Amino acid sequence: MTHRVGLDRQMVIQAAAELADANGVEQVTLATLAARLGVRTPTLYHYVDGLDGLRRELDLLGTRELARTLGRAVMGRSGDEAIEALALAYRTFAQTRPGLYAAGVRAADPEDRELLEAEAEVVEIALRVLVVSQPDRDDAIHTVRIWRSMLHGFLSLEQDGGFGLPQDVDETFRRLVLLMIQAARKDTLR
Repeated sequence: MTHRVGLDRQMVIQAAAELADANGVEQVTLATLAARLGVRTPTLYHYVDGLDGLRRELDLLGTRELARTLGRAVMGRSGDEAIEALALAYRTFAQTRPGLYAAGVRAADPEDRELLEAEAEVVEIALRVLVVSQPDRDDAIHTVRIWRSMLHGFLSLEQDGGFGLPQDVDETFRRLVLLMIQAARKDTLR
């Protein structure tokens, strides 16, 4: 199998991530990636395990980047300020890395330890910020799921052009975050 000189696995994954962010993760194929990299499609099998392997790599990259983004956003913050920072960082990540964000929507295969660890890091960051007073881990996980569902719903509508009325979308998001903060204060999510 021939390889392009200077091409490595990270370059292949990064190019796929750029394609995903520009065109959507579902539009990333081995053929489009090969064309972007100036190689033949079979060459990519040296770097990734087919299209499924490539999508898994995008999921892992996106999940790790999301964890870093969220971790940096909440560092040194607590309470309402941390919840707001977490939500804003989550939204910004989805806006600036839409392909990687979309790649990470599905839960990892239970056998994929590396991806499970990356996902756990995101969940742990959210738990530390959102769930201060819930000693029961099951209750805490439900809270994080609710938080993610609210944000994902908003972001999906925003990305798909679902907010057509003239009112400021940023103000709507600010109010969503305020509701999240109020729910966290009152511990009303259980």
